[in-house]
Amino acid sequence: MPTSKKTETLLMRPLLITVLILLTVASVAAETTPPTPFRGIYLPGQCLTDRRIDKALYYAPLTGINAVVLHAKDPRGRLYWESQHPLAATMGAPICRGSFQKAVRRLKADGIWVIAKVDVFIDTLLVRHHPRLGVTDNQTGASWADRHGLHWANPYDPRVWQYNIELAKELAGLGIDEIQFDYIRFPTDGELARIGYPGADPAQTRAATIGAFLAAAQKALKPLGVLISVDLFGLTAWKTDDFGVGQVIEMIAPHVDVICPMLYPSHFPAGFLGWPQPGEHPRQIMKKSLNRLKKRTDRPVRPWVQGFWYTPTQINDQLNGIADADQKDWSVWNPAGNYTTLYKAVSDRTGQVFAPPKFYPSLETLRTQPPSIVRGHRRIIHYSDPGKGYALLCLEAPVPGALQSYHTLQIVLSLMDEAVMDRILTCRRTQVSPMAGRRWKIARLVQLISEDLNLSPRKIRPRPIYIDWGSGNTCRFTLDVPQHRLKAYQGLNQGE
Repeated sequence: MPTSKKTETLLMRPLLITVLILLTVASVAAETTPPTPFRGIYLPGQCLTDRRIDKALYYAPLTGINAVVLHAKDPRGRLYWESQHPLAATMGAPICRGSFQKAVRRLKADGIWVIAKVDVFIDTLLVRHHPRLGVTDNQTGASWADRHGLHWANPYDPRVWQYNIELAKELAGLGIDEIQFDYIRFPTDGELARIGYPGADPAQTRAATIGAFLAAAQKALKPLGVLISVDLFGLTAWKTDDFGVGQVIEMIAPHVDVICPMLYPSHFPAGFLGWPQPGEHPRQIMKKSLNRLKKRTDRPVRPWVQGFWYTPTQINDQLNGIADADQKDWSVWNPAGNYTTLYKAVSDRTGQVFAPPKFYPSLETLRTQPPSIVRGHRRIIHYSDPGKGYALLCLEAPVPGALQSYHTLQIVLSLMDEAVMDRILTCRRTQVSPMAGRRWKIARLVQLISEDLNLSPRKIRPRPIYIDWGSGNTCRFTLDVPQHRLKAYQGLNQGE
């Protein structure tokens, strides 16, 4: 549908939220300084769970990781924080409920430098809702899509600039240390000859357009104290002209604080520097590319290291290439946020062996502890005896005026030790990943209880539910509590 006048006005006028952000961050107008040497990893938006952050924080002091890049806006235009931007809200762009903000708080509390990655000119949501803001297909008149079916916003349109800058301001208000712009370029995949750019100035080059956007972003973001970095194609280290994407180092560097070239060796074309397979020369590519960049800009260069497809040895080859170029800073990219190979590479590099993280006490540890008793308002709602391997759960009717309620299975199960959850789920032939979070486990346990009792969760009343998880391999929930254990439970309720 066409962009409405109301939406156009919304895009162009100063937003109240921007004023609030400026007031919020006025006390941090001075820029903070990134850690040195800089050691970063990337986490995609769907990975911002408690367990993923737990793992990142566990390995950070062991490996020297001191920065995390969080994906804030993705190529589909989805936002991973609870954005209050009016236009984003009308499009349904915010898709998370607090996980991003929580991750920022936890990382910063541990001294981690936090970067928000914003994908700028690729934005399917924006173009689908407002086609006049996108590039067009000259043959059909419709919005052009790349070979992945994704739509691109028009890099020449100041309304697209304003939208992304306003989002970056909002992120700054969340305490982000650095905004990292990605897809800060023109399209490269698909039938490029069919693309039309409404409102394009024939006298302005693509590189000048990208530079102008970054100049506008710099002017808007600098008062907020955040740093600005940009992700660039690895070939920009070698290309001095605009090769169609609008990325020329000399046009970009004056408007940013850090340049982040994606020097993934496997992505360089066959024949590069005379190598049939450039990906087999990770050390040389990293060293030679960084040396080229040093001659073209005085801005700090923080290369992306290829952390996918490669072995620990090949990752270390890239790190050695960075050192060969007298550079210290780097970030590692794995699209799934899986850094097992990186941690192995650092282990090999330092000669240290990293024990796997333990997110909660094991069953063996629990068995040495006394029974766990949690009292509700009128009865014990959770009793677990690790030594004997059983538990009793009991819902409680809501109490008027009480701050806490224990009337759902989810609430009562949240009191169960996670190792016990794992034991029950494993016995019930449910595969449990080490990275699975409590919320997922609780949801599965609710299903099992409902199946075992043949009752929907809403029809389960406040009476003891028993499970013997310590012996045998059944681990079934039942209302038939062994008499001696029921008596002991009732005695505890009576204060005996």
